Amino acid sequence: MQSTPPSKGHTISDLCDVSRAEMQRLQKQVQLLEDTVLTVFERGTPPTREERQSLQDFDLVVQTLAAMDKFYGELRKLTMETGAINLVDSSEVVTLHNLRDRLRDPINTGQE
Repeated sequence: MQSTPPSKGHTISDLCDVSRAEMQRLQKQVQLLEDTVLTVFERGTPPTREERQSLQDFDLVVQTLAAMDKFYGELRKLTMETGAINLVDSSEVVTLHNLRDRLRDPINTGQE
């Protein structure tokens, strides 16, 4: 019976890279949401269809923050168990597919 070799661990630099990129993505999303809310508020009329669609990103921001919370919890648990940082295994608890893919790939983080 052949065993699978353990997956290569990641560095703290890898973790910082994926975390920083995600925080920058969230910052941009929240800035766009703030701009939309201020525009609607200052105009004093109901939001347009496009603005309503844009405001739905609040839900994505909340989901992303919740997923990051799960990711960091799992990362901490696995690091305590193995002594190594493993972004792939830690990201298994993330159900947002695009976020999970970004968290797993520190090399391509920030390249969009």
